[in-house]
Amino acid sequence: MTTRVLAVLFACLTLAACGGDDDESSDEFLSQANAICAEYGPKIEAIPPPLEDVDEWGAVGADIGDQLEASVNELRLVQPPDDLSDSYAEWIGLRADLLTSMRAVQDAGNIHDEAGVEAGLAAIRETQARADELAEELGLADCSPTGIALESS
Repeated sequence: MTTRVLAVLFACLTLAACGGDDDESSDEFLSQANAICAEYGPKIEAIPPPLEDVDEWGAVGADIGDQLEASVNELRLVQPPDDLSDSYAEWIGLRADLLTSMRAVQDAGNIHDEAGVEAGLAAIRETQARADELAEELGLADCSPTGIALESS
């Protein structure tokens, strides 16, 4: 009987220790993901939208797209804790959608397709809102707002 009690006690202590690892895993995840966003967010925010010419979106879209692509690639390497993995995967998917839409804006700007630029920007606005909301739910404070400036001030 004493052996069983010790085995149960050992199992409980082991499970309690694992709970601490989850907290460390979550803290490490948040730290890594937020650090990536803190690196790329200001770079994205610093890229001003075009003032007038729609074809300027070709260059601006390329610059923003390059920063988004680099951040998405790095963020994909961060491993979330199990309880956040589905939400994180959805958020990474939204960031990838932002990249796809920004590349579409870039392409439309390159051929002076104003309707294409506007459609791409509308898609970015919608996706960005959901991505920012999900980043906040995940605790990714440095990842929201996404920081893509779509209008000149």
